[in-house]
Amino acid sequence: MALAAAGGAGAEYLALAPALPVGMAIAVVGGVVHLVVWLKRRTRVLERRVRELTHDIEELRIEAEATRADLETLHLRFDDMPDADKLSSELKVLGGLLKQLSEKKEAAVTGKALAAPDGKAGAGSGSAEIKRSTAPTIVLGEAQLLEAIERGLREEKVELYIQPVVTLPQRRRRFYECYSRIVTDGGGVILPEQYIPVAERAGLMAAIDNLLLVRCVQIVRRARRDQPDVGFFCNISSASLTDADFFQDFIGFMAENKQLAETLIFEFDQASIDAGDYLTRVNLQRLRGFGYRFSLDQVTDMDLDLPDLASQGFRYIKVGAHMLHELARGDDPILDMRALKGALDRNAMDLIVEKIESEDMLLDLLELRVDFGQGYLFGEPRPLAGTG
Repeated sequence: MALAAAGGAGAEYLALAPALPVGMAIAVVGGVVHLVVWLKRRTRVLERRVRELTHDIEELRIEAEATRADLETLHLRFDDMPDADKLSSELKVLGGLLKQLSEKKEAAVTGKALAAPDGKAGAGSGSAEIKRSTAPTIVLGEAQLLEAIERGLREEKVELYIQPVVTLPQRRRRFYECYSRIVTDGGGVILPEQYIPVAERAGLMAAIDNLLLVRCVQIVRRARRDQPDVGFFCNISSASLTDADFFQDFIGFMAENKQLAETLIFEFDQASIDAGDYLTRVNLQRLRGFGYRFSLDQVTDMDLDLPDLASQGFRYIKVGAHMLHELARGDDPILDMRALKGALDRNAMDLIVEKIESEDMLLDLLELRVDFGQGYLFGEPRPLAGTG
């Protein structure tokens, strides 16, 4: 437009101006041409500058988006970091329970070799069978074992192991179940089936559960930043469930960490829930009020009151693969899987089949249309780096 205006002005001037000598006319025309050329060059320079500015603005926009994303990530990480009050609470829990461990250690019976009753791992060990670590397992007397537990917890020699729980049939890892191992000074491993019977007889199971819970919360707090859609199952033993003092502290601790409710799922065995009294139900309701969900583990009786369990906050039912096969397969199955699945869906609950060990077993279970699977076929319990 500037060039056209300049050209038009020059033409209008020539048309209106009186006749000029030829030399002067040529000079005027040359001046107009020079002006037009200069304006063209100036326009190209301005256009190039506009393109450069546009490019710079786009780069700044991209950098701003990246900075905003980084700030959001930092904000999330900052929110997940425990503040001084939470750290103080964790240290208070650890210190108090270690003191309790020391006081009760004197009452332990000495010199007895360890053996879990009936070869069972105990309520707090979790429902999946744990394959022994490559580290050597050790046999200690009760007093020695309690001392090893106390030292292991105090010196952070507790290793957390996790085993995946996968969606079926996709086999996508959706949850992990947490287990614990205590490592001795010599590198030996103390398994749950070793320390749980002694701890239960000494009345220390609640203390150990609480100590391990603190470790689990610390790990989950870190893991949820990288995998926010993955959940973690944490076992709470029957001894802890019925220990009024422990459970009050437990509820208070979890209330201070309720941002973990979407990630952390507490697992209780069926026998403890069936035997629970009014106080047990009240305590579970308090936990549910903070947003926590529960899983029913070690299920041996499939005559389940699903609406009642759902009202208490249970969202997952864990059943062993062998038991489910015996009940739901064959020409005359005892368990109607279609009816069970319908009832679970109506109560917003999912079925997890554990101890799946082979492809043949999995194919058999897929015909029952189960939701999730757990077992050595999908991954054995493995130590989580940096927990010991």
